[in-house]
Amino acid sequence: MKHLMVMTLGAALLLGGCATGGGATDVKDSKSVKLDTHKLDVMAGKKQIYIGNVGVTFITEDSGSAKSSSPMIRHSSAGEYAKANLKAYLTGVPEDTFREITDGIYADLKAKLEANGYTVLSYAQLQQQKGWSKLKTLEQPYTPGSMPFSKKSANLTYAPASMDLVTAPDINNQFKIGDIAKDMGIPVLLAHYTIHFAYFGEDADVYHNYYGGPTGQGTTELKASVTLGQGIQVLAGSGVTFLNEGAGTFAKNGHIRLKDPIIVKGAYGENEDTTSAGWKAANALSSTLGFFSGSSSKTTQISVNANPAFYEEGVLIAATATNDRIVSELATAK
Repeated sequence: MKHLMVMTLGAALLLGGCATGGGATDVKDSKSVKLDTHKLDVMAGKKQIYIGNVGVTFITEDSGSAKSSSPMIRHSSAGEYAKANLKAYLTGVPEDTFREITDGIYADLKAKLEANGYTVLSYAQLQQQKGWSKLKTLEQPYTPGSMPFSKKSANLTYAPASMDLVTAPDINNQFKIGDIAKDMGIPVLLAHYTIHFAYFGEDADVYHNYYGGPTGQGTTELKASVTLGQGIQVLAGSGVTFLNEGAGTFAKNGHIRLKDPIIVKGAYGENEDTTSAGWKAANALSSTLGFFSGSSSKTTQISVNANPAFYEEGVLIAATATNDRIVSELATAK
């Protein structure tokens, strides 16, 4: 006798409702966040620096999924399964807020460098250096199709109001800036932060009731769910690159980057189910067909309608904690 397959799917929300107070809370202790460092020693004794670029990428769309396949069918993408897809969108944040956040992150980075004994030289002076005018600049916000830090994501990248956006995605710019640094004899710091508006939890399980009857007659239940939590993250990979020379395997250039994200938990807006009529119809059809085939999937779309002030507060808490961690590490260069 064929075993009975029961399909259950979910796209649950961990946090919902309205943000009623300062939504940015419970920041992770930045001192415990691991770092990826490379050639930190090349900054030993160098207390004059330029900040050549600050880029802040805001992810505004992402997705997560979970799948549970029948244990009766192995090594195959076909067969019986339950699948849950969750698409999430950040809404309600105006462009002015993204720009204010970017300016705030830059100001904080500069202040923390100066508090740790560095002299941050004038960006206007850097722009006058030979070769700077030949760098490729990008219109803002820069909107590439995806970023390596997050699958299936849309994003917006800004530089501070006083700066051009010069580094991504053209790696040749970085080499050229390194040449400029070498000519000056002063390192140039490039900073980049990737900000995510939520986090996904995925769960896919198979349960089998061994007491439901003789072997092959028990009940197998497949479950797949994806949860969305409101929370601001500075993603792993964010950090600074310091340039003393141009291209080359042995160039005296290095970096300090986050290995772990820095997260601020807390609701900063309202979650709204914005699943389209088309997806709802597709979900219903899949559920009906799944009764006969043993396979089904469901897609849910959620918009996080942010309170801009709360969103800005959360991003700045996470980003300034990132700056704390990175600058304190840079100051250890000997």
